[in-house]
Amino acid sequence: METNRRDFLRKAGQLTFLSAIIGGSAYLLAEDRIQLEGCADNQFCKKCQKLNTCSLDQAKKYKENER
Repeated sequence: METNRRDFLRKAGQLTFLSAIIGGSAYLLAEDRIQLEGCADNQFCKKCQKLNTCSLDQAKKYKENER
């Protein structure tokens, strides 16, 4: 099958986008900018509907500080 310019550019764009997504995710995980589980900061606990039943450390600390 012969590849034409349109197919090549489309495939190159897809690979570039995929590389950017993977590279960005790796950067965020390596720099500890995001966590794979739980909330990242107490700012989310203020409006969280699950605060009363949450068992994460961040939620426990937030509840202690609010009392």
